[in-house]
Amino acid sequence: MAERTEQEKTRKGSRAQGGSDGPALAANRPQGASSKSVRRRGARSESGEDKAAGGKGRRASGRTTAGERSAGKRGKGAQAAGKGAAGALKKGLKSRQLAVEILVQVESEGAYANLALANGFQRRRLSERDRAFVTALVQGVLRKRAMLDEKISQLSKQALAKLPPTLRNLLRLAIFQLEQMPDIPQSAVLNTANQVARATGHEGHVKFTNGLLRNYLRQRDRLIESPVLQLDAEQLATHHSMPLWLVERWLTNWGMEETRELLRHSQTIPELVIRTCETAITTDGLKQILESNEIKCRPGRLVGSCLIIEDRGRFKGPLQKLPGFEEGLFTVQDEAAAFVSRVVDPKPGELVVDLCAAPGGKSLHLAELMENQGRVIAVDSHGGRLNLLRKSRQRLGLTNIEIMVADGRSLTIDSLADRVLVDSPCTGTGVINRRSDLRFQRQPPDLPSLVEMQRQLLDHAATLVKPGGILVYSTCSIEPEENQENIRWFLERHRDFSAVTIRPYIPADLLAGWAPRGWPGDLDPEAGWIQLLPSRHGTSGFFLCRLQRFLSVI
Repeated sequence: MAERTEQEKTRKGSRAQGGSDGPALAANRPQGASSKSVRRRGARSESGEDKAAGGKGRRASGRTTAGERSAGKRGKGAQAAGKGAAGALKKGLKSRQLAVEILVQVESEGAYANLALANGFQRRRLSERDRAFVTALVQGVLRKRAMLDEKISQLSKQALAKLPPTLRNLLRLAIFQLEQMPDIPQSAVLNTANQVARATGHEGHVKFTNGLLRNYLRQRDRLIESPVLQLDAEQLATHHSMPLWLVERWLTNWGMEETRELLRHSQTIPELVIRTCETAITTDGLKQILESNEIKCRPGRLVGSCLIIEDRGRFKGPLQKLPGFEEGLFTVQDEAAAFVSRVVDPKPGELVVDLCAAPGGKSLHLAELMENQGRVIAVDSHGGRLNLLRKSRQRLGLTNIEIMVADGRSLTIDSLADRVLVDSPCTGTGVINRRSDLRFQRQPPDLPSLVEMQRQLLDHAATLVKPGGILVYSTCSIEPEENQENIRWFLERHRDFSAVTIRPYIPADLLAGWAPRGWPGDLDPEAGWIQLLPSRHGTSGFFLCRLQRFLSVI
């Protein structure tokens, strides 16, 4: 199913890239040949007409016959078609070359795919469709990388690790297109792969690329993925392009069936979710605007102000093109992320601190829930990552957000806060389908270092909350060490806090639907904490806990 979804999304968002390369190449060969043929026919026609004129050539008379004019038009048309095909091929080459560059940055430099894509689009002038194509290629290869590597290893005499990073990622890219993008002719994939190999390497790379890809096409049936039948962690890791250490962790923590569902979800293409800015418009009003522009959407289930975009219609490319964006009617935010701010439940006029605010989606939501009254102090230690928040608060017309570049583990404020949110940095294992590069960037040593930082943030956050105030801790992780174990540690150290129910913030129909399967890790929302799992709740993987400080120390 993930493969079909990848294909359908790419057809809609970037059909021209696949189509442009294929038809361009197909057009280039016959058009070039017909151009020569036209010129030869024109030459023969001239000779015959000269002879029929009894040796009185047209040049002598200065006149042009209808046959010559026709031949000339056909020749010019063929040349123009040839130039158009070459231009389309060049565009396809640029797109694929950029995709390879970004994949190398992710693999060799540890770059984040979304940032590398944004930087790449600033450097290269590409059309909206080409940008969509590059994004689909990069994210698709990252989702399938382990499986692609297994196939390349079967076909290559050289060890995969010994291949130059550019060549290795070019082969991944080409095989991904052959498997997941059937709209692109095989000849287009091979030709552009060879050209990228020539542009980024040398003729030896071209021969290697061409030989391996042709060998792949000959053996394609033998290399088709087979269903994972054995209950084996290594096979699951390869099949779903996930690190073995993480699969083994999930099997230990969640069991086989839940793990297989989590792995399947990690391969899916995330939905586009927008959240209504309710200080500007109602959700129904925004939905009507979108639908009047032939944009298909449906309401979210967990957060009523969210809309899930099913078909963007003619509004492809940057999200800024969607009706209502520039007017500040909505922002892009995952439904589970929006749920966090609902659980904080800020009131107009209060002082609220968002201790790990960048890139700012939750700060915006908190400010809106406060009806643009009171103060939201948005804190982050990375000043550059707060730039998007600066732009967004202006676009949404929010005046109650104060941005502060500071370390959340040592922040000082002028008075205690009514509510503090610690949306902590984490492994991100609950949102791997949205951040495909995380599966390769995270390593086992990351977990204890992140847990240490999370506990420092929680420890300091407790000092910022006024008596009777609320502290909400959240992560987009499904690892117990980052979640319930941190909360148990916190409650042992801070006896003036207790977990309080979050059931009122969950729609009743969802509670009824989720209850039969029980709560993961026995984390009942009535007790104040919940672990959302993509496999069980149909949301991103998020952990939340709502804590309240006693009015007086016991």
